[in-house]
Amino acid sequence: MRHADIAASAVQMRRAIAWVLLVALAACAEKPAPLVTRKSGPHPKTRIAHVFVWDGRADLIFPPKDVIIENGRITAMLAPGGKPTEGELVIDGTGAILMPGLIDVHGHTAANSVPPWSGSSGFPDPERNLESYLYAGVTTVLDPGAIAPDVFDRRAAVAKGDLLGPQIFAAGPMFTVPGGHPVGVMHEIVPWWIRWYVQPRMTREVGTAAAARAAVNALLPSKPDVIKVMVDAVPLAAPILGGEILRAVVDEARKHDVRTVAHIGTVADALEAADAGAAAWMHGVYKERIPDEMIPRFKAAGIPYVATSFVFDDYADIWEGKRASTQLERETVAPEILASFATMPREEQGPEFQKFFALLTETRDARCDNVRRVSAAGVRVLAGADAQLGVFPGPALHREIATLIRCGLSPKLALEAATSAAASFIANTYEPDFGLARIGKRADLIMVGGNPLTEPAAIDDIRMVMKDGVVLERHPLPGSRPTAKSAGN
Repeated sequence: MRHADIAASAVQMRRAIAWVLLVALAACAEKPAPLVTRKSGPHPKTRIAHVFVWDGRADLIFPPKDVIIENGRITAMLAPGGKPTEGELVIDGTGAILMPGLIDVHGHTAANSVPPWSGSSGFPDPERNLESYLYAGVTTVLDPGAIAPDVFDRRAAVAKGDLLGPQIFAAGPMFTVPGGHPVGVMHEIVPWWIRWYVQPRMTREVGTAAAARAAVNALLPSKPDVIKVMVDAVPLAAPILGGEILRAVVDEARKHDVRTVAHIGTVADALEAADAGAAAWMHGVYKERIPDEMIPRFKAAGIPYVATSFVFDDYADIWEGKRASTQLERETVAPEILASFATMPREEQGPEFQKFFALLTETRDARCDNVRRVSAAGVRVLAGADAQLGVFPGPALHREIATLIRCGLSPKLALEAATSAAASFIANTYEPDFGLARIGKRADLIMVGGNPLTEPAAIDDIRMVMKDGVVLERHPLPGSRPTAKSAGN
């Protein structure tokens, strides 16, 4: 056996042993205190008094109003200073800005963002993820890939009020070819005895057009909001879903009024997905620069570009040992987990992953330039964080918004990417009932401490989160020095 094979086997053995230990630790671990809670019982009519409003689309902040919420909806916006009715809950919004809750168009509700080398539990905690989303003001999530039927059960539990979390839209399992992404990744990093359970529930490996159509029809009883197809090679030598198989998935889903979204990585991936009829690009072109002459093809496709730029920059930062934490991460993630990103054991990452991390490091500027140029050409860019290693549910969407602005989007476009434009795409209508702070819309709202149109970082200064018209109590981790005292605490 070659030295490289022996070394690889040793790494796999260490990972397997680590997984066994983590199972034992997870079974014994105490559940941490919740990041958000809501009061039980009936919820009174609520008045957010004397608050500025950004509605999610306007070019300006509206002057102070008294915003009235009843039965989970915004029912009125009145001149400030009116007398509250008996029993009203009054929240002082003086000096603050009320805006729509944030929307993550690429969020994984069962993600595990903890480094496997950190020594912490390596198993997903969906309930904690949902809390983290809400803590950061993310009130709606499109989950484009998860274990089924778990994610559909989670979606239903949140909708019924049995589980506290953001509104969930879900794709369920990801459609790929045999051995395609994410199967190859699982074989690299997940022990067989976990992969045996996860792989068939998280993926649909289809090798023919007939198998693709059958798999779509088998999933339809779960009522997926979208279907996700994997048109990208990860690792770099993995096979890609394309050709007649890709078209079969898109066509069969469309027959049942279900749209398909495509995970892509290159220009060729993007164009093949668009030509097949995909409704959105999940990830932008992140592996290469889009040639200038190809930009009009992206505009002509008429579909949105969910850039997920931060996740690739984050991987590159981890690889280079320079990842820095944000305040929202410190308020929601244990300090020892955040500290562990400084010590990634490079030698334990397989050769294919080393190539992938190196590619992400080399293509930083190209990714950012792609976002700038497609947006300038009129392609609608949407905000998605893609929760995974180092990409923490909730706080990561704030980092994605900041990345979009750094890459050339105006603050307004970047905020629309995570509010009204995101809602319009998810609901497939220009007038969704969420994502807008307007009369008649769902009262999924956040209140922040500054003008996000001129000071985009103001969205990190969260003063209040409201879900379905109910003010949530936010509980930062002890000693994390929150930026502002949370409403309701």
